[in-house]
Amino acid sequence: MFLFHQVSATDGDRGSFGTITYTLGLSSGGTLPFTITKETGQLCTSTVLDRDEGLDKFELTVTATDGGGLSSVSRVRVTVVDINDNRPTFYPVLYMVSLSTHSAPGTSVVKVTANDPDAGENGRVTYRTLPEGGSNLFTLNKDTGVISLSRSLHGKTNTVISMVISAVDGGGLTAPVNARVNVSVVAGSMASPVFEQGQYFFTVSEDVLRGTAVGVVRAGTKSGVSKGILYSISSGDPDGYFTVDSTSGTIRTALPLDHETCVSLDLEIQARSGSPPAYATSHVRITISDVNDNAPTFLPSSSESLLLPEITKMGTVIYRIQATDKDSGHNSQLSFDLISAGAAGSSGQRTFGVDRGSGEVRLIGSLSYESVPRYDLQVVAKDGGAPQLSSTFTLVVHIQAQNAQGPTFDTLTYRVELRENTPLNTRFLQVRALNREASGNTGSSPASSSSVSYRLRPDGDAAGFGIMPDTGWLFVRSSLDREVKDMYLLTVLATSGPGGGGRTGSATVRVTVTDENDNSPRLSQERVFLAVRENLLAGTGFGRVSATDRDAGLNARLTYRLLHSDRHFQINSQTGEISTRLALDREQQSSYQLVVVVQDGGTPPRSATGTAHITVLDDNDNAPNFTHARPERELLLQVRIEGERSVIEGYSSTRRKIVYVNTYLNWC
Repeated sequence: MFLFHQVSATDGDRGSFGTITYTLGLSSGGTLPFTITKETGQLCTSTVLDRDEGLDKFELTVTATDGGGLSSVSRVRVTVVDINDNRPTFYPVLYMVSLSTHSAPGTSVVKVTANDPDAGENGRVTYRTLPEGGSNLFTLNKDTGVISLSRSLHGKTNTVISMVISAVDGGGLTAPVNARVNVSVVAGSMASPVFEQGQYFFTVSEDVLRGTAVGVVRAGTKSGVSKGILYSISSGDPDGYFTVDSTSGTIRTALPLDHETCVSLDLEIQARSGSPPAYATSHVRITISDVNDNAPTFLPSSSESLLLPEITKMGTVIYRIQATDKDSGHNSQLSFDLISAGAAGSSGQRTFGVDRGSGEVRLIGSLSYESVPRYDLQVVAKDGGAPQLSSTFTLVVHIQAQNAQGPTFDTLTYRVELRENTPLNTRFLQVRALNREASGNTGSSPASSSSVSYRLRPDGDAAGFGIMPDTGWLFVRSSLDREVKDMYLLTVLATSGPGGGGRTGSATVRVTVTDENDNSPRLSQERVFLAVRENLLAGTGFGRVSATDRDAGLNARLTYRLLHSDRHFQINSQTGEISTRLALDREQQSSYQLVVVVQDGGTPPRSATGTAHITVLDDNDNAPNFTHARPERELLLQVRIEGERSVIEGYSSTRRKIVYVNTYLNWC
């Protein structure tokens, strides 16, 4: 943790109303790598910052709130300055190309590439050929990494020339692994393999199992021969999402895919044949198609409140709901529907309407503070996927009377967070309202807040909370469980005059219940039964173990592992997908049992266990075999039949067997 700045705010009030606390937010959303000391406003880092892996700028919002709920917001821009903490890295590390002896000097052979995520001079990479791995037949451009032929290859037929290339950044750091370039020099008459297509296009769904076939590439010689050609992925897949079968050219998934992380990959597939090998290259574009695995999310939060004057004209747009969906295409297309109008019931739905496409909330009826002082509108956002996913937004609309009002709160909406399982009777927020009723016909200054009494509007959300009528302190009356309800909207009423006989003002308190790790993961099935064919390639996925956790955030982030490591199987820690580690043989073992442990990310963590029962399915991979004969041995039979005698004799080169068979025949 590193202290790098301190914000400061002042308040003219005294006592508890002048006490300031600070909270921190991120303007653009996402993970916040900073913390703030709520009493002093000191800003500190909460994690190690990495400009190269994350953002290099952060727009922070610091909210200063006094004891009465009044707040002010300041913005802080944090720029992460680069240091030279990354070495250049080659990808790929091995480059294999072929050149004809007829190639002319100046021909570009290959381009080596090393990446450095640092900025400026720290990220500028230059290349050089190492003395122990160089050749005077080629030249290397130190800035671009392009290797060119500098001399004739006459007399070099059927040789492989190797070069070793190093990379260094502007700060002097060198690549931890050097690149090697192997150049096969082939006779001018030797033809390289030729791919059936110069470019291939394949599509695979993001939810497929590992080992799923994506497509096949094929190459042959000019004479049409395809035997003896070997395939490999030469570049375009540094993280290893895919593999290619070296003999068949079948491309398969090797890791779980995520459309939201990677939409497509451009692979370079190389085919080689001959000795020394001649090479050919084809490009493969693999598109990872989307499945509807993300629900809509609202910006900046899933609830809001506003004050709407009683005299607002019908047709006025009072709010626009902003929502987004991480999915793509139809899965991300959102529509909005008003599903509830709170205490106002159906009359509320005749008072407000929501545009299905834009999310604009519009006034379509008349308002009356005396009849309905508040509306709780619930709007559901649905995506276009199948199955369809949805989320709900709550908009609290306070109606402002046209004439004189009662006490006025210092803010329309109070926001507070409470941990679930907060002890009963815990005080968590003090609200404040001032009596601003007119005195006589000419108006007057505000009266003391001591003439105001507070109460909660009796509704479902208010049942779990209480308020002290004289001081405005809110407290917890019943236990909070985030998994049952994670947000409460309370209406605080402030009434002026002795005995509460005057006019009434209102404000909203939004209580967000934060999560505690009080739920263990639950497997969808404690015993799951899976089947897998024998002889599949290592790394082939064939099933998943799935679990859920009612908690949120890190407390609900699940990881999977096998209780006991197994040489035959492995499990993906993030997805629960089970795959083979080697080819299985049903004739050796036909079934397995794996104990799977799923653990959440809480402190301390909670876990659950289940069992995967795996049956190995048979392939016809064994020929018939005689049980009483040995290969290359003759079997001598001597058959004796009652009533007639028949002798069959044969001689083996190593041993003689005589078998007497007594057979009784029924003659017709």
